[in-house]
Amino acid sequence: MNDIIKYGRNFMAISNIIEANCHKHWLLQLFLSSKKELNIEINGKHIACSAILVNMDTQHTFNAEGEPHFTMLVDPTTDLGCVMRGLLKGQPFYIFPGEKINVMQPAFKNVLEQKSHDAILSFAQSITFQFDYSNMKIFSDRVIKVLNHLDDCVHEVEFHQIKYFSKKIGLSESRLAHLFKEETGIPLKSYIVLHKLQRVYESIFNGENITTAALNVGFNSSSHFAYTNKMMTGMSATNIIRDSEFLKVF
Repeated sequence: MNDIIKYGRNFMAISNIIEANCHKHWLLQLFLSSKKELNIEINGKHIACSAILVNMDTQHTFNAEGEPHFTMLVDPTTDLGCVMRGLLKGQPFYIFPGEKINVMQPAFKNVLEQKSHDAILSFAQSITFQFDYSNMKIFSDRVIKVLNHLDDCVHEVEFHQIKYFSKKIGLSESRLAHLFKEETGIPLKSYIVLHKLQRVYESIFNGENITTAALNVGFNSSSHFAYTNKMMTGMSATNIIRDSEFLKVF
């Protein structure tokens, strides 16, 4: 069973059925075990730990092996994402120290024992408080405008193209793409695809079927969405959605 929470532009889940093939994406991803060490490989190497943060554009595989785990997919342009990138310092992963695990893991086990929606939501929110936001990187006004336009955009294909943002911001397409990549670490074209995936899942959370949600956001077909999703998550969208309960959107 998957309990999924959308937290701004980030997604969180508690699951014992995750089995993700080798993949990479432009999100940061946190994994936390409830008991034994994680069964995770990063860049082909098994990493022994109970809690880890995987950098964006980093190949990894994960198998829950039937044990409950907590995972969080974090948009690197969010406040939380900026703080996490500071911890990673450009490295492929960051292993959480014992003092953090000693706080997060007992809290997670308590949630599993309570099995209530309120407990899950409270725990998910508490994870974001485990990070120091005092030295958070601030983006330039132009990059912030791109992010705001994406947050406010409607589904039409026109609003998911670099030329649209180029006109809105007043920079050439090449200059805007360079600026966005320089500040966020993500190619703007890739971030737009990521945004479209987020929009599809938002629509599915609101009751739309996969095909309608994918076409409305601008994917050429449901199979195009399925391929993109598989490449970026290592799992099929159908498997993610099946046996999932969507608790709340913050």
